[in-house]
Amino acid sequence: MAAAAQSIYASTPFKFVIEGNPLYIHAELVSRNSKPLDRMIHGHMAEAQKGFAIIEDFDEDTFVRFIQWAYNGYYDAAKYELDTESRSLPIHQVCDSSDAEYEASRAIQAVEEPAPAPAPEWEPEPEPEPEPEPDFGSFGEPFRNRWGGFGTSKKSKKGKKVVSRTPVLWTYEESLIHSSKQQLKESFIKRKETVRKNLISIPPRRNCKPNEDYSGVFLCHARVYVFAEKYDIQLLKDLALEELQATLAIFTLYQERTGDVISLLRYIYANTGEPVKGVEDMRTLLTHYVGYEMDTLMKDDDFRELMIEDGGTLLGDFMKMVGKRIF
Repeated sequence: MAAAAQSIYASTPFKFVIEGNPLYIHAELVSRNSKPLDRMIHGHMAEAQKGFAIIEDFDEDTFVRFIQWAYNGYYDAAKYELDTESRSLPIHQVCDSSDAEYEASRAIQAVEEPAPAPAPEWEPEPEPEPEPEPDFGSFGEPFRNRWGGFGTSKKSKKGKKVVSRTPVLWTYEESLIHSSKQQLKESFIKRKETVRKNLISIPPRRNCKPNEDYSGVFLCHARVYVFAEKYDIQLLKDLALEELQATLAIFTLYQERTGDVISLLRYIYANTGEPVKGVEDMRTLLTHYVGYEMDTLMKDDDFRELMIEDGGTLLGDFMKMVGKRIF
């Protein structure tokens, strides 16, 4: 290990120019992590001859995260911002505990869903008077009332209204949709980590107010992912995917924050290809997330417009999740 580190630090730093700014990283470290970047440094490309390379498709912050990961094995995510245009809360109102307190205590916090409230004690109802057995030969009123009803009432022979005593909770279809939503959410949260668990022992920060803009947080992981995919850095690609999953798993999707997810979807579907069958990538991760958050997202006009605007793979992936929620 010492010899390997020595060879890295003994190598000449190579200059990359991003957004007009020079950034330096040891050439050997780049070569060990990326074959495409290695060809820029040691191959017959113009960059090797000039002694520097210009990276045009990514911003400086993304490349800095690559450098940080190359030296340390992890990178720092972007910070959330307070949305000054949010009308739901005063801009000075923030989380109950400060970020400093959170940073000090997050190492011992577990990412768990809150325990469900205890069910109320069941009390038997008095036995009703015997009624004529309904006719189930057709899907008439008795059938509808049996599944929670359509909110209808019927009249007795004397003309008085008789309200059904059957509690109106969910329709049968609604109960299926609710069940599949919970299953999708639980499977998303419980997704196993392969890279992150060996590097980072603390969960990402959990959002707690509607005026906390997380679009920059989401996009920083998405951009690192796309960068790693382009330059064939599989470990960094896996880490970015798992960092985004860990963040979304504890993210509260307030209606005011649907735009954060929409900007993420727009970027990923514009900058990645269709997934390989059997391999989870950023698109399949986001499709899974949209699957259980579609109730909130569908209330946003921008989300519906994005579906129409795309009209292709994004719409197709969304419709597959609609199918899973219904059937």
